[in-house]
Amino acid sequence: MALRRRSPDLLSLEPIVGWNAVNVCHPEWRGVRTAAHATQHPVIESADLVVDADRIVAHCVDQGVPVIVIQGWPNGANLLAEQARSAGLQVLAVSHSSMAQHTAEAGEAAAIGEMTALTKAGVVSRLGFVKSGIAEVFEHAGISAQHVPNRTPIIEENTKIELGEGINIGVFAEPIWRKNLGTQLGATSLLEATAHVLVEPVGTPWKPMVRTHGLLERSAFLDLLSSTDLNMYVSLSECHPLTPIESYLVGVPCLMSRTSDVFASDPRLWELTTVDRLDDPTAVAARAERLIDEKDLATTLAHKWIADNDDRAIAAWQGFIAST
Repeated sequence: MALRRRSPDLLSLEPIVGWNAVNVCHPEWRGVRTAAHATQHPVIESADLVVDADRIVAHCVDQGVPVIVIQGWPNGANLLAEQARSAGLQVLAVSHSSMAQHTAEAGEAAAIGEMTALTKAGVVSRLGFVKSGIAEVFEHAGISAQHVPNRTPIIEENTKIELGEGINIGVFAEPIWRKNLGTQLGATSLLEATAHVLVEPVGTPWKPMVRTHGLLERSAFLDLLSSTDLNMYVSLSECHPLTPIESYLVGVPCLMSRTSDVFASDPRLWELTTVDRLDDPTAVAARAERLIDEKDLATTLAHKWIADNDDRAIAAWQGFIAST
């Protein structure tokens, strides 16, 4: 059966005259989309680049925007990159995956393979990596690359919702291996807390207390996020996660694993908000309990780190899009 393509009429192209770069991302890749909008440069959202590539390129040429930044490398990104380069535009690509994914997930392996091949061929001018430590590996291999940490996400006004009595903990990661969902649900069970998830979990015969909310629009998600007592983001592999930052920005502490450099430059904050035994529910529960007790200090320190990091991220982004 032929693969059904969505109508090109669904593509929305806003005026972008005067900008030096435009992002392109998939509208349903929630983290990547949030990161793209956080750059505060225009974003074109396409659910099907195979259909939309020619119109996106024509729009950028018509509007005089010289650089396209492909965020996350969705399907058809290679076609967009080749058409954009042929039209005289510069193409940059930003990877939001880790090296653990490159060797364990077929989709990520294919994406990083395409990105690298097109960079070597001169179609893509430079690769950006959200996770620290990866760009150095590619540079060492002779492939132009740069660390481009995520900027602070844009937070809309949010309204808290009533979640009921007891401890309410958000565990909003996807139910995939590297997000470590089972361990975190085990920890919430030890705390006798209610875990709030987006997708119904499987493989939990100990029956944790869980409320499933389904996939939410961003504003509704932020309302839910701000209504919990604690959020957990104790993943096995991470890049530069935005959910923990969003959590602190709405006043809720978030426990993380030590798999990214978020908060790493502040030893006190790092020790307070992260857990090293990330696959041990008892360790996660103990750290979560302590973080709830010290949430005011953690939130104060986190707000300072987030502001300082955004300054660094702005400088990295500006250097990245000006490097062509």
